[in-house]
Amino acid sequence: MRRSRRRCAGFTLVEMVVAAILLFVGGVAAMMCISSSLRITGVAEAHAKSAILAERRLAELETQPDLVTAGDQQGDFGDEYPGFQWTQTVEPTDIADVSRVTLTITWPNGLRTGSATFVTMLRTADTQ
Repeated sequence: MRRSRRRCAGFTLVEMVVAAILLFVGGVAAMMCISSSLRITGVAEAHAKSAILAERRLAELETQPDLVTAGDQQGDFGDEYPGFQWTQTVEPTDIADVSRVTLTITWPNGLRTGSATFVTMLRTADTQ
């Protein structure tokens, strides 16, 4: 009787402690993965938004050549995209009527500032 009773007694205390530790370690690892993926998703979203805003600003420059003046300019995207700002540098090139435009988009990223830089060449003369 005694032997069959011991076999059916269930889990030992050591087994329960080991199982609890494994569950705790697994839970902490899962929470760290979720936190990391949320942070990375936020960064990716900010970069995608900056690419769209850069495309928008460069389209403005293409359609309004009078905005393409040599030197540095800066501005923001208004209330629609709070915190996002642009800095534009226009430099002449060796090619006539073509300027090099460097556009940097910045945004707040927690305690730091995120940024993305886009460079393109724009024709500044009328093609008519």
